[in-house]
Amino acid sequence: MDSAGALKPEEEVAAYQSSEAKQARLQSMLAALLDDPILADVPRKPSLADVDTLINLELGSAMRVTVAKMDNTSFDVAVLNTATLKDLKLAIKK
Repeated sequence: MDSAGALKPEEEVAAYQSSEAKQARLQSMLAALLDDPILADVPRKPSLADVDTLINLELGSAMRVTVAKMDNTSFDVAVLNTATLKDLKLAIKK
């Protein structure tokens, strides 16, 4: 760093590459975790809310609702036990 506290161009590149490498490692680790059969119900790009709901599902403070469609197909959604009808509708849309 120079006296003004700013990074030199080569330091900026090194910091960016380090950040990019960390991001790549994180993505590869996440992909490996999501390939685990135990985590099959986790979406490919989970949000924090998705992960929180799945954790609560395991702890018993959330429920899995099966939605049966008119074409004889169905899918599951997980919502917290305290979820409102609006929350359920948003989970179904998602």
